[in-house]
Amino acid sequence: MILLAILLALLALIGLAMPIAFALTLVSIAVLAFSGVDMLVLVQRLYRGTESFPLLAVPLFILAGQIMNHSGISARLIDLARALVGAIRGGLAAVNILTSMFFAGMSGTSMSDTAAVGGVMIPQMIKRGYSAPFTAAVTASSSTIGIIIPPSVPMVLLSAYMGLSTGALFAAGLIAGALTALGLILMAWWISVKRQYPIESAFSLSELGRTFIGALPALMMPIIILGGILGGIFTPTEASAVAVAYGVLAGMLLYRSLSLRALYLALVESAVLTGAVMFVTAAAHTLGYTFTYQSLGQLILGPIAALDMGPIGFLLILSLVLIIAGTFLDGIAMMFIVVPLFLPSVQLLGIDPLQFAMVVILCWGIGQQTPPVGAALFITSVISRVDVIRITYANLPFIAVMLFVLLAVIVWPEGIVMSVPRWLGL
Repeated sequence: MILLAILLALLALIGLAMPIAFALTLVSIAVLAFSGVDMLVLVQRLYRGTESFPLLAVPLFILAGQIMNHSGISARLIDLARALVGAIRGGLAAVNILTSMFFAGMSGTSMSDTAAVGGVMIPQMIKRGYSAPFTAAVTASSSTIGIIIPPSVPMVLLSAYMGLSTGALFAAGLIAGALTALGLILMAWWISVKRQYPIESAFSLSELGRTFIGALPALMMPIIILGGILGGIFTPTEASAVAVAYGVLAGMLLYRSLSLRALYLALVESAVLTGAVMFVTAAAHTLGYTFTYQSLGQLILGPIAALDMGPIGFLLILSLVLIIAGTFLDGIAMMFIVVPLFLPSVQLLGIDPLQFAMVVILCWGIGQQTPPVGAALFITSVISRVDVIRITYANLPFIAVMLFVLLAVIVWPEGIVMSVPRWLGL
């Protein structure tokens, strides 16, 4: 009954448009006060929720993404993607997805990806004859790659919460992210063939070389970040600082497209976004403590143990719960509300924490594509001026691709999740 009351209270407060951080904190206060816990404990838990060295990477990765966004890097990445895949049927749709994959290695969030790539690609695709709902669906679905391919802010948050190696989780997302991008491109191509969307231009090796040179400074950022982390040169937190420094140097000296005004805007936007993310993180940590104090994880653990289900069955049920929760909860809130309840069962069933974390990240990405609280949907809807329902309908084939990747991660973790971390000795 306590668990049901907490979930209903959260849904009611969020449904009344209360900010998620305030809703999480208010419910925690009510439950802990009812249990006779000193409110000083609440203050301590709020503080400890952000007292983590790995979490220092969050504001810096956000800032690095904003700097690259304000530097106009997306235009050069689009030119490179067009040279690579523009020759196939529906080339601009493939360009959209491939650019999102490139940008994912810099931004760390899907919101930055959606705004940066969608703002350029959506008008171009509609002008070339692509239907507006299809264009918006391609943009929204491809932005999910931003949280699967490292560096990923959700991965930093989840690894800090679960006590995982951020570098190992970054490595675990490489194959899943590449599979997602490939699956989305194939789906976009198949739909484009059916609808006879245009081919952009014939493949040109010289054009590919020219655009590659132009985009090389931008492409170096993910190489520096991942190479440094996976090679043991610096930690993810140090890598985030290197990414900021490199972004400023690339924007001001190499591309000369980052003005002091643009840098100021990047700093302001990063500060606002960081404040929101860290407040939710602190509040969610407090709610997790509330779940632990009330032993609510055991309420989930008992029935699962009684059902005697294996890891695959458990992860399928978990995915269903996360996807449903993701339709009406923000990704961070969904993660911190649901994950603490299921984490004891992960340990009981012997599921590798990296596989569990990747399932959570993929479900987070799918949740961004589903109304009524799909962040990627709403940003894309504003840019494309297409209502959310039409985008969702056009997005169903791409959501199916993400579900297929999720299923592959559940069924074959050794090949998709664990292979790269083990190969790198992480």
